[in-house]
Amino acid sequence: MRKLFSTLCLLGLLPASLIAIKEPAKPLVVTSFTIVESWVQVLAGKHLVIDNLISSHSETHGYQLSARDARDLRRAQLIVGMSPTLEPWLETWAHANDRQDRLLWLFDDRTSAGTSHKDHLHGNDPHAWTSPAEAKKMIRLLRDRLHQILPGCDLEHAYEEYLKKIDAVDAELRELFADLPADRRSLITQHANLHHFAEYYRLKVAGTILASSSAESGDASARHFSDMLALIRREGIKVIVTDAGQSDAFARRLAEDAGIPPPLSLSFEYLKPMGQVGDTWESMMIHNGRRLHEALQRR
Repeated sequence: MRKLFSTLCLLGLLPASLIAIKEPAKPLVVTSFTIVESWVQVLAGKHLVIDNLISSHSETHGYQLSARDARDLRRAQLIVGMSPTLEPWLETWAHANDRQDRLLWLFDDRTSAGTSHKDHLHGNDPHAWTSPAEAKKMIRLLRDRLHQILPGCDLEHAYEEYLKKIDAVDAELRELFADLPADRRSLITQHANLHHFAEYYRLKVAGTILASSSAESGDASARHFSDMLALIRREGIKVIVTDAGQSDAFARRLAEDAGIPPPLSLSFEYLKPMGQVGDTWESMMIHNGRRLHEALQRR
């Protein structure tokens, strides 16, 4: 019998499943964008197949799923998004395809307006990853959910080590912003994306150029321009933050009319490609935090 088996193998007549025992397939996890992808990779990357939907330099709010995206979402054991406000298209897809039980929101802000977040300065800002405190909560939530699809894997070491990295980022930024006087802590942003960061480091987002939390919403009105100009002059604001890769024409005109330095382009929205500054959450936070501090201090 053994001789016959060897002969059939040589002749290629046996199915592959009888020639070699295959490794169990790794669970497929689909992530919404680069920051979420990075966190899943850090905690359990070697145990998973990770498919990320939105690459660097792309807008998250108005993303449109492709046919391939939809196929991978249907196959996924777990789908990880940031928030329904940031990614409404993902929530819509999950409802339409009965996949709500496989969708994990790291920052579920559908109910935050009337509960524990009601007194926070960030309002409806879904960019919660800019706060180290929120980042730690989200990492813990992600670890717990990954345990459910990887019951035999020990994720604790990776989890604890990453918490140390978050704490190191927090310590550097706390020390950096601690020396700013009260009259140098206010800024204007292009859209509502830095309220979590500002609240955590005791800064003040005095106003936003665009009313929406999306960087792709339409230009502000002439009335809003006048209001923003008056606000800048009244509060002595010297820093306008714009989003890297987005049009800053309105912000440039506002800065010019107010007689303040040109807008500061920052990239808190996504991680840069591998090998570039800002290719991890830690690097992104430190790089942008340092640049913002320099601009506020230079007033």
